[in-house]
Amino acid sequence: MSKRPRTETGTGLSGLFVSYWRRLPEHFRWNIEDTFQPEALEERLLPNEEPQLEIRLAWYRDITGGIVFHYFNYVLGVTLLLVVGLLLYALISGAFAWYFAFVPFGLLIALIIYATLERIEYRQWRLLKTNARLIISIPQPGSLFLVDNIELKGLPQVVDTNWSRNPVWRVFQFVTGARDLYLSLAAYRFVEGTARVGDALIIPDVMPDQVFALKRLIFTVPGGGPQKVTFAGPQEVKFPSPQEVILTDRPDEED
Repeated sequence: MSKRPRTETGTGLSGLFVSYWRRLPEHFRWNIEDTFQPEALEERLLPNEEPQLEIRLAWYRDITGGIVFHYFNYVLGVTLLLVVGLLLYALISGAFAWYFAFVPFGLLIALIIYATLERIEYRQWRLLKTNARLIISIPQPGSLFLVDNIELKGLPQVVDTNWSRNPVWRVFQFVTGARDLYLSLAAYRFVEGTARVGDALIIPDVMPDQVFALKRLIFTVPGGGPQKVTFAGPQEVKFPSPQEVILTDRPDEED
């Protein structure tokens, strides 16, 4: 068994839930956790394996989920104010039936469902580089809750960044500097007429600092820094011809 220390489960209701969750069979939990790609990796790593870099989608791919789940109290408060305001207006003016005042609750439920689906898709994308392997997690096409995990011993040979084909995400990319990340594992086949790499694995909307961190791991500089040049002895500098310096008077100078 691995002697890696377990992470803290926390306190309160969330800590109690995590402690009971970890009592379930490991493989059952892993099948569920693959959908969300959790940060707790102590059970997944090999002995003496340490994470070096984790890449996820840009923050704007989870903008609705971030607002709903991180500021739910404010979203609920605004919804209640709208309901109360519409209900009072309906009872006083009689412009519409009173039950239409509860439409904001329906919109809130729809917003929560959309934010949940967006959060699930956001969490499914992940690139994890450790000192032993490269793990790429991507959602399985045509399935909402299934994830494909690809484990590689080596590193990609080609790293390419391109604009998104989606015009909406392209606007966010223009503002944030994010790009779609193309990773080619072996082949150097390029698409004719474009600067896009063919036969590549695509991770959409990756922030520029994470792309740079990945390049530092893949494209290592020999020696790790500037190379020092040492001469065996004194060097003689010769010019090919005598150097001549011609001085001319400036037109604005006075005699």
